[in-house]
Amino acid sequence: MELLDDDGNLFGVVNVVDALVVLLVLAVVAAGAAFVLQPGPEEPDVGTTHVTLDLGTQPDYLVSAINEGDTHNAGGESRLTITDVYLTPQGDQTQVIVRAQLRGLASGESIDYADAPPRLGRALDIATSTYQVSGRIRAVGGNDSLTTEQTTVVLSDTMSAANADEVTQGDQIRLAGRTVATVEDVAAYATNNPTQRRVIVEANLTTHHQLGERRFGGAPVQRGQTVTLPADEYTFNGRIDRVGTGLERGSADVLIEDVVDVETAERIREGDVSSVAGYETATVESVTTYATRNPDRKRVAVGLSLSTLTHGERERFGGTPIQRGNAITADFGNYELGGAIERLDALEPRGTVTERTVTLQMYEVRDVMADAILPGMAERSGGEAIAEITGVETEPSLIVTTGDDGSVNVVDHPYNRKVTITADLRVRQTTSGLTFKGESIRQGSEVVIDLGTITVRATVVSVGG
Repeated sequence: MELLDDDGNLFGVVNVVDALVVLLVLAVVAAGAAFVLQPGPEEPDVGTTHVTLDLGTQPDYLVSAINEGDTHNAGGESRLTITDVYLTPQGDQTQVIVRAQLRGLASGESIDYADAPPRLGRALDIATSTYQVSGRIRAVGGNDSLTTEQTTVVLSDTMSAANADEVTQGDQIRLAGRTVATVEDVAAYATNNPTQRRVIVEANLTTHHQLGERRFGGAPVQRGQTVTLPADEYTFNGRIDRVGTGLERGSADVLIEDVVDVETAERIREGDVSSVAGYETATVESVTTYATRNPDRKRVAVGLSLSTLTHGERERFGGTPIQRGNAITADFGNYELGGAIERLDALEPRGTVTERTVTLQMYEVRDVMADAILPGMAERSGGEAIAEITGVETEPSLIVTTGDDGSVNVVDHPYNRKVTITADLRVRQTTSGLTFKGESIRQGSEVVIDLGTITVRATVVSVGG
């Protein structure tokens, strides 16, 4: 058979031109198949890990801009994505800690991020379209969230009276729209400075774990540390007194003594309530007023029922332990008491009230003053007589003179008098003897009696049975 016939057909069947077309198509298909089946370049082996970044303290405008989902492209396969944000106040600024996912080339059991492994202490940049910050790696591995928990602490601070009035149960401390602490309970007390208050709060802090310890505001949450809580109306810089428990309230009865001016002594009444920043702290249960050597000052013995806080095994009033000898301050609005605790678990002075008739003597008293002391005059406390004059005898004081002839004579003083007073005193019988106005009374001791128009300072000659 001829390869081509007269019509140009191959083997008398297929036209030569058609055959060439078919061969061309087959060649193209074969070449394409070879190209498609040829192995392409290998995909890079990438991995991810999570890190905790401490961004330090940042200004408010940056704090508000940092959010979950923010990303940073560090080049190549390296990419950072913020997955969690933790804010705490630190002084007058805000500390920012973020949890971030790092994506990078796999390298053994870790990755290379921006050409290096994510090691502890390494500084990383975060640059977005709105901000740029830098932080150091504090932890590597784990999940996409920071480990946080609510920690109850008791904090104490001394504040201005105006700011103390603003501290309220339920106050929330918020930073960039995030609640970082809540005030759960409040107690407030007067101080020896009338413009300041001692404020004690129970607060729940959102703390985070770092190196096995709870932290807030860049510091471990432990006794003695200072915590800043910036509320809208005030800033509370409190020292941590206890961790894990809140305020434990109690009460205590005490007797205090203080020396006050006459006007203050007259204002003190049973039933008076001390209220500080809206919180009741003390109630007057009894009051006894005594004269002093200074006619413008009075000594008061006041029985108080106190609202206390338990600290360990000890009751405290503000920051002062309730124990004999410690001074406490209570503000009753129109007067303030700041005396030392004389008795615990008692509202009255020590001993049983009784009456005694005493004989008193005064020497070298001017005649005008001696004549002013009259039977029936009395010193009163709470409307009751605590000392009443029942008898008065006066006689001239004696003086020794020398005559012109050298003789020695004993004569009456022209105007000085010796005064003998008989008085009924309300005293207390104690195990150590009798007391008058809280002071021991016996032969030879001195007593002071305020008779209103005159103050008597006399020596005890005898005490009746």
